[in-house]
Amino acid sequence: MNINRLFNQYLILVLCLGMSSLSFAAETIGVLTVVIGTVSIEREGSSIAAELNSKLYEDDVIATGGRSRAKVYLLDQTAIYISQNAELTLDKFVYSGDEDSVSLKVTKGTFRFISGQVAKKTPEKVNIETPVATIGIRGTEFLGHIHEVESVFHLFSGKIEVANDIYTQHIVAPGHHVTIDPSGLISTPVKLSDEKLNVLVDRVSHHKSALDNDVPESSREKDEGEHEEDDKVEARE
Repeated sequence: MNINRLFNQYLILVLCLGMSSLSFAAETIGVLTVVIGTVSIEREGSSIAAELNSKLYEDDVIATGGRSRAKVYLLDQTAIYISQNAELTLDKFVYSGDEDSVSLKVTKGTFRFISGQVAKKTPEKVNIETPVATIGIRGTEFLGHIHEVESVFHLFSGKIEVANDIYTQHIVAPGHHVTIDPSGLISTPVKLSDEKLNVLVDRVSHHKSALDNDVPESSREKDEGEHEEDDKVEARE
């Protein structure tokens, strides 16, 4: 009888701990404060149509379609704006005072990151992974553009470290940027022209004029390729 009672108490304890773990895992870490066009949330193998003020959780993947935008706002006031045809994963978010950390992953598209309270207190615990480099944050606002031909990381304020398995560059001067080519080479930080910066900023802007300028990446690449070919013909002539 005593053995059965102890066993039942053990089962209750295990269930309570399990429920507690599930509750903790399901804690809201942020919300979507901008949703324009086609925006979805991938969660536990299912795709959910995003809405304004949709709650977000760890491991959520936010994806945008063409002529779409989204803004993620985390509990520590971190903000991430993402462009059309982008994908952002909320890998880890802890904002409890002792073990604060923010880990994000952007696999495609353009994004603008504005650091929050975690970066102010423990900047070394904030990291953003991309296919071409990992970005270390030092109280920062920056923009990233992921592209198979040339990726760009531009600093608005603070400092960032851009690193991959081959190279590391530090951007410490606002208004400067680095590029990364397909081989993984990270350029020396240089100032970005206003024209190019405006194009990148438009990619994450949710104003109608910016949305009207959106074109499919394939069309943009085709146009750029045609312009390059025209330049070569003119040079030969």
